[in-house]
Amino acid sequence: MSATRPVILNGIYSIRAESVDTYLTADSTGIVTAESWNNEESQQWNITSAGDGDYQLHSVVARQILRVNDEGQLVVIAAESLPTWTLEPRGSKAFVIGKSYDTLAVQLPGDGPVIVKDRNASTVQRWVIVPYVTRVVKQISGFPIEQYFEIRARGTNNVLLTYGTSVEDGAQIQLWARPTDKTTLRSAAFFIDRNGVLVHAASGHNVDVVDNVLVIRARRPFYNEANPWSHAPPRFSYRNSQIQIAFNDNPALPSTSEKIYPNDSWQNTRFVLARDSSVRPTLSLHPASDFTTWAPKVLFTPFAHY
Repeated sequence: MSATRPVILNGIYSIRAESVDTYLTADSTGIVTAESWNNEESQQWNITSAGDGDYQLHSVVARQILRVNDEGQLVVIAAESLPTWTLEPRGSKAFVIGKSYDTLAVQLPGDGPVIVKDRNASTVQRWVIVPYVTRVVKQISGFPIEQYFEIRARGTNNVLLTYGTSVEDGAQIQLWARPTDKTTLRSAAFFIDRNGVLVHAASGHNVDVVDNVLVIRARRPFYNEANPWSHAPPRFSYRNSQIQIAFNDNPALPSTSEKIYPNDSWQNTRFVLARDSSVRPTLSLHPASDFTTWAPKVLFTPFAHY
């Protein structure tokens, strides 16, 4: 009986060698090595289905897809191609990570960068794919876990909640005086899900950023390439009384991208959530072309935000 390929749910994982306690690690130059556990983003991999049993593996720290360079080494650097991988079960826990439509598989090296070699039966080609558990999510995000919470502006009684207590897709999240009635207060509740995503509790939608404004965003069908309609949500973390934001994909819509994030600054800049800023968000009315390329026509409605 042949082993069936299990479904790996979209999410954040660490990838550990079965034969030795080391993890796939992306360094600052884009080279992938096998290192001891460090509990940092360099060992986090966003695994997403590419359909037909194939997967894409993105480095969380490099924000680039896993690929192979001309020397047969694993790297996470920008390129036009979007390579996919197979996750082939071996035993009860391990997988061979194979290059789709190829004989090559990821192999633990003696030292140096992780490499790919022709598939074989050796343990150096077996990897354990470990979901990031609650303990790690807490250490990464800094927000409370296993509970709902409010986000209050320090020194005030103002909290983040959706405008008009809306639960509609695209509703803005703004700073308002903390409501006194329980019904309205539900719009100020948030939580961190098992993948470390910040979620608006009343709507169940992810917290997203459109241009430079917080909104709630419904989950969308998967696309092979991220776009304004469907993309990974930003990563929010709480550090030193600041809410920090790192983007997996460009948060600006095409018509405003260069104005808000010139030279693709969203990729290598850490942002913080601010209030009473001297530069306040202004009305952005977007043309339909910012969405119609990707949005299913049957669901499309005009969208504007303030």
